[in-house]
Amino acid sequence: MVLRKRIQWIGLVTLLIWPVFLSQAKGQIECTPHKKVVKEIIKLFGETLEVIPAPTLKDSASYGEYFHPGDCLYRITEQEEMRGYMLSTSAKGRFDFFDYSVIFSEDKTVLKVIVTVYRSDHGAAICQKNWLGQFEGYHGGVLELGRDIDAVSGGTISSTSMVNDIQRCYLLITSSIAK
Repeated sequence: MVLRKRIQWIGLVTLLIWPVFLSQAKGQIECTPHKKVVKEIIKLFGETLEVIPAPTLKDSASYGEYFHPGDCLYRITEQEEMRGYMLSTSAKGRFDFFDYSVIFSEDKTVLKVIVTVYRSDHGAAICQKNWLGQFEGYHGGVLELGRDIDAVSGGTISSTSMVNDIQRCYLLITSSIAK
């Protein structure tokens, strides 16, 4: 009798947790631009644009090095004319991952960085527009926290992770986009 109740309890817990797990896994597999990012793209480029998955060079030597599982790369076009690129990705904070998107111009300069989901209790200052605005205009080279990008009090790990990952995103865009 006790064993039967325990099995029923485990089954109930599994039924309650499994849908949450599947929804998170599904979110990582699907590549749909976040609403917040689409609004920013419209502000930057206008309303008559398309955001479509970008072809990447899978045989490129740098593809595996810079492209992480869950990355979603898009081309931003307007009437068949290339306007820019957008990369949705995630980076590791102290305990949790956070999701963000980087919008690049056609010449692969960073136009905007937007944090779409921040799951941690600490370091949320990296979500502020003023702090993220420091990446605008970045077009390669070394970024150093505390020198090129202001450090964030209480968010050292998240801000360091963001700085390193923005550099990775730039390398991905410049080396893996099919021309």
